[in-house]
Amino acid sequence: MACAAPPGPLPARRSATAARVVFAVGPHPPRFYGRFKPSTGGAARSSLRVVASSSKADPVEERPPVASLADVPVSSDASSPVEPQPQVSTGTWKWRGYNIRYQYAGTSGPALVLIHGFGANSDLWRKNIPVLAVAHRVYAIDLIGYGYSDKPNPREIRENFYTFETWGEQLNTFCAEVVQSEAFFICNSIGGVVGLQAAVMEPKKCKGIVLLDISLRMLHSKKQPWFAKPFIKSFQSLLRNTVVGKLFFNAVATPESVKNILCQCYHDTSAVTHELVQIILQPGLDPGAVDVFLEFICYSGGPLPEELLPLVKCPVLVAWGEKDPWEPVELGRAYASFDTVEDFVVLPDVGHCPQGLNLMENGNARLTNESCQAMQKKNTYSQSRELTGGTGTTVSVSEDGGFDKGSIDLGGLEVRQVTTFAKVWSTTQGGQDGLGATFFKPSPVPAGFSVLGHYAQPNNRSLFGHVLVGRDTSGTGALLVAPVDYALVWSSPDGAGHFWLPTAPEGYKAVGVVVTAAADRPSPDEVRCVRADFTDACETEDSVLSSDKDGFSAATLKPAVRGIDARGVHAGTFLAQSSATPAGASTTLACLKNNSASYTSSMPDLAQVNSLLAAYAPHVYLHPNEPYLPSSVTWFFENGALLYQKGSQTPTPVAADGSNLPQGGGNDGGYWLDLPVDGNQRENVKKGDLAGAKVYVQAKPMLGGTVTDLAVWIFFPFNGPARAKVGLIPSIPLGKIGEHVGDWEHVTLRVSNFSGELLRMYFSQHSAGTWVDASRLEYLDGDGGNRPVAYASQHGHAFYPNAGTVLQGNTSLGIGIRNDCARGSRLDTGAGRCEVVSAEYLGVKEPAWLGFEREWGPREEYDIGREINRAARILPRSVRERLAKLVEKVLVGEGPTGPKMHGNWRNDEREA
Repeated sequence: MACAAPPGPLPARRSATAARVVFAVGPHPPRFYGRFKPSTGGAARSSLRVVASSSKADPVEERPPVASLADVPVSSDASSPVEPQPQVSTGTWKWRGYNIRYQYAGTSGPALVLIHGFGANSDLWRKNIPVLAVAHRVYAIDLIGYGYSDKPNPREIRENFYTFETWGEQLNTFCAEVVQSEAFFICNSIGGVVGLQAAVMEPKKCKGIVLLDISLRMLHSKKQPWFAKPFIKSFQSLLRNTVVGKLFFNAVATPESVKNILCQCYHDTSAVTHELVQIILQPGLDPGAVDVFLEFICYSGGPLPEELLPLVKCPVLVAWGEKDPWEPVELGRAYASFDTVEDFVVLPDVGHCPQGLNLMENGNARLTNESCQAMQKKNTYSQSRELTGGTGTTVSVSEDGGFDKGSIDLGGLEVRQVTTFAKVWSTTQGGQDGLGATFFKPSPVPAGFSVLGHYAQPNNRSLFGHVLVGRDTSGTGALLVAPVDYALVWSSPDGAGHFWLPTAPEGYKAVGVVVTAAADRPSPDEVRCVRADFTDACETEDSVLSSDKDGFSAATLKPAVRGIDARGVHAGTFLAQSSATPAGASTTLACLKNNSASYTSSMPDLAQVNSLLAAYAPHVYLHPNEPYLPSSVTWFFENGALLYQKGSQTPTPVAADGSNLPQGGGNDGGYWLDLPVDGNQRENVKKGDLAGAKVYVQAKPMLGGTVTDLAVWIFFPFNGPARAKVGLIPSIPLGKIGEHVGDWEHVTLRVSNFSGELLRMYFSQHSAGTWVDASRLEYLDGDGGNRPVAYASQHGHAFYPNAGTVLQGNTSLGIGIRNDCARGSRLDTGAGRCEVVSAEYLGVKEPAWLGFEREWGPREEYDIGREINRAARILPRSVRERLAKLVEKVLVGEGPTGPKMHGNWRNDEREA
C-alpha cells in the first residue's frame, strides 16, 4: 500500500528527511489442511467428517483421548541437537608457483565454489560450507593476495597484477585442477565481479552464479565526473608511492578499526564477534598484505558488473542485503533487468555480507544457503527440460488429467494421501494453548503402499491433516528401502510413547519419525526410507510439543524451498529430537521431491479451476463504516484513471482494457497511475464500485505440484488512513499515513491435487499474513458449508479470518495499529465475479493490465515522526517515538504495485 497524493495536475514525488513510509501489500508463506470437496469428479462433502481407522487399531476421534503427563514440564525453549555436518578440510594448491589456500567439504553432488570479497578470505564462509556440503561438493578459495594465500608484491611482478582478469583466470584453473568439473559460483562483493569475469572467460566452467551484494565499483573511473578524475589519480598515487598509504593501512589494521568496519558492514552487530575480527585481521598482518591492499584500492579500471552480465551465458541469481551500507539495494535492483538474471532477492535486515551470519539464528543466512542450492536445482531442471523438449512452465493438461485422482506420480514414486489415523501416544500438557498434542500412525494404509513417517497434531483443534504413503513404480525396486536401524530420540516419562528416528542406508533419506507405544525397537518394515534423489531439503513449520526436560521437541515439517518451480513435496510428517539423541544420529529429515518430467500433470484444468472457485470462492465482509470499497479494474480505468510518466506534466487516460499501459520493465519509477484530476470525480472513484467489483485469480502449482494455490486478488481504488490504539486511548487517527491510490489485496485458497479438498486459506495482512486450516475457518450459513469467510479491515483492507479488532504492535504496552473487522457490506467473490487471469501451466492469456509492473498509485513519502507529532501531539514523546517505529515496521512496504510484482506471485506466501 502506498500513500495517496493530494488532488492536482501531477502527483508529487516527495522526499522525506526522516524515515519514509511507503505502504504496500507484501508477499507472504504457508502451513496446511482442510477437507471440503467440490464437484470435480467425486462426491461432494458439505461438512467435516472424521473417519474411523481400521478395526485392528484404536478408533480416531475428533478430539483424541489424551493420557496424563503431569511430571513433564513443557516449554517452547527446548534446545535441539543439530545434525552432524560434513567435516571441513583445508588444502593448498600451487598456481603459477604460488601457494593458494582453499577449504573443501562434501563428497557428492554438484560442485559449488565460494568466492570472498575485498580484504576477506574463505573463513567468511565457515557457516555455509558444512550446510551446503550435505548435498554438494563445496570449495572455498582464498584469492591470491588475500587470506592465507601468497601475497606477491605487485611491483616485483608486473603492473596491474591484482585485477579481475588475474583472479578470473585463477578461479577457472582452480575448477580445472582441483574441482575437476564445472561448478556453480557463489560470490560476495568483489568476488561477484571475479565470478562474472571467470564465467565470461571460460563459459563452460560455470553452470550458474549466485551474487551476494556484488560490488557496484562506485570508485571506477567510468563512474567519476571528468573534473574529479585528476584528483582521484593524484590521491591514488599519494597512497601507493608515499608513506601515507602505509600509515593509512596501519590505522585500519587494528582490532578496534576492523570491528568498527565490520559493525557497519554487517548491520547486525551481534554477528561481529572476536572470532570474526581475527578472521579478517590476522591474514591482513601477513607480509605483503599492505601492498595488496594499496594496489587494489588504487585499482579504478577493469570490468564493471553491468558490462559483464550481458556476456554471461549461465543463469544468475542476485541476493542483496536490505541494510547494505556500501552497496545500496536501491542501486542493486537495476541488475534484475538483465536477461541472464533469473531472480533478485532482498534479504531483510541484512548488511553487506549475508553469508557471515549465524545459520542457527538468522533466517536470512539460511536463505543465503537455500538460494545457492535453489540456483543449482533450477539450472539442472532447466537443462533437463531443454533436453526433453520442454517449453518452460506451460504444460497442457489433458481432459482426463491427474487432478483429483487420489494419487500422484513423482516420476516413478507414486504417493497417496492418508487422512485416517490410529492414536499411538498423547499428552494433555504443553503444546499450543497448553492443551498438549497427540501422535498417530496412518491407518489403514492402501495395499502396496509403505508408510514414510507418522503424524503429529496439537490438541487445540480437531483432527485435520494427512501424511503421504508411497510405492515404487519405477520398475527398479530401488526407490524405497527399509531403514538399517532406528535411533531412540525420546521416551515419555509414563513409558507409553517412544520416538524413533529411522537410520537410512547410504544414498537414502528418512522422511519421518516413528512413534511406538512399547519400548521395543520398531520393525524394519514399519517405515521406508526414500532414495536421496527423490528427496529435498525441509525445515520446521509449526511447533507441536516441546519440553525443557531432555530438550524434547516435535515440529511439523515443510519443504525449505517453496515456489512455482520448486519441487519439494509436503509429506505431512514431523521431526522429533532431544538432547538425549545418540551421538551421530541424524536429526534432520527430508521432504519428498517431484522428479516427474511434467510435475504439473496433477494440476486442475481450466474447467476444474472454475469448479474449485465455484465451490470455495470466499465471501468478503467489509466494515460497516468502510467508505473505500472495491471495484473492477475496468471500472477504475473507465472512470478516469490516469497514466503519468516521469518528466511529463501531461497524463494519459488509461484504456478500458489497459492496452496502453507500458509492459514489463520492472518498477523503475518511470510510470505510475493516479485518480482523475477533477475533485468530484476523484472522490467518487475513491469510493469504488462494489456492485460491479470483480476478483482476479492466479492458479499456480505449489509444493511440487501436489497442491494448487488459487490467489484471489481484489482491487480497491483507494486505501484509507490508518488508526492506532495507545493505552486507554482506543482510536487515534494517524493523519494521512496509510492513504494511497491503488490497493491490491488477496486471499489464497490451497487445494489438494490428490482429492480436490480445501486444505488451507491465506489472509494477506499488510506486509505479511496468516495461513488458517480449513477446519478452523468461518463459513457462511446456508451456503453449502464450503465457502469460507474473510473480513477486510476498515480503511486498510487487510484480511482476517474473524470479526473483531486485531492490534498489530506491542500488546503488552497497549500500542498498536488498529485493524477493525465487522460484518458490513458483503462481496461474494463467486457468482460470476471470478476471472482467472493467470495460469502459466495452462497457457492462460493474461490481460494487458497485469503486465503493468509499475505503481498503481503515486508513491508518497512522509516524515513519519512529523505526521505522528501532528496527529498525536497529546501523547508523551517516548510513546510517539514508539508509535513511529511501529508504523514504520507494520505499514512500510514496496509501494502500490500490481499482483505480479509481489513476491507471492512466484513464491509461497509470506507469514507474519
